[in-house]
Amino acid sequence: MKKAYIIMMVMAVMSLSTEVMAQQIVKQRIGTYKESGNVVVSEAATTLAVDLTVECEEFEAGPYARYAQKFLGKRASLISYTSYDIVAADVAVAAAVDYYAPVAPATCSEEVRPGDVIAVDRSSTEEQSTENAAREAAERLYELRTTRQDIILGEYGDGVYGAGLEAALREIDRLEREYTALFFGTRTMTTTHHRIALQVSAESPNSVIARFNSEEGLLDKDNVAGDIVMVTITPSDMSYPAGDAKGQVAYRYANNATVVVSYASVPLTKRVLPIYEFGKTIYYTMPR
Repeated sequence: MKKAYIIMMVMAVMSLSTEVMAQQIVKQRIGTYKESGNVVVSEAATTLAVDLTVECEEFEAGPYARYAQKFLGKRASLISYTSYDIVAADVAVAAAVDYYAPVAPATCSEEVRPGDVIAVDRSSTEEQSTENAAREAAERLYELRTTRQDIILGEYGDGVYGAGLEAALREIDRLEREYTALFFGTRTMTTTHHRIALQVSAESPNSVIARFNSEEGLLDKDNVAGDIVMVTITPSDMSYPAGDAKGQVAYRYANNATVVVSYASVPLTKRVLPIYEFGKTIYYTMPR
């Protein structure tokens, strides 16, 4: 009971902290004025930086995949494919121009680790049928597994010990992966990070920033081959400080708006951020 109470208290504090953050006051002096002897021309504008993390899975079927069931007792996929997925998203106010960069097309770079693929010996297989080559590869695979067992059990004379044992087992593991890949293929996972800049406009609370599909990944916002990645801004009903009726010093107060990034109408992330375009300009008699 005490533990549950503590958890409830922590959740209440977190909720309160979130509410306080949502009510933060962000303002900026605007217009033309002098500061430290210099003439300043200032306007309040918000640029959002949307971060998308895309995961690419690339699978290449093995050349002997159709014989995996026959020689190894397991079915193997016969179809090669490339698939993309958005695995993480975030959005924030860009503090400076160099904080963001234009989005680049998502690509799945080939990062097959050494030992994942073995080259087929053309000299020994040119006169063999594919099935015979698959049978030979399966036999070598079983031989490797038998050799590993014999080494571990000490069947080779006085046995292999220490560093020699480790080296032998590593080499057997490498060869086993290579022969296994001939039947079951190779899979490459690549993660790419994209940052998209969005200049907020009061006339466009809903903005399409990109498109995406599972076959090609992240696309340009005008490419209809993908579903929409959208930023939706919903201003809050917040209160602003009172100004001076005869004031000449202008400040733009940001609205603590809810910003949602969604893909195909499914929310990816949601933040409460200060957005000047949905805020209010207030005048004072003196700088603040």
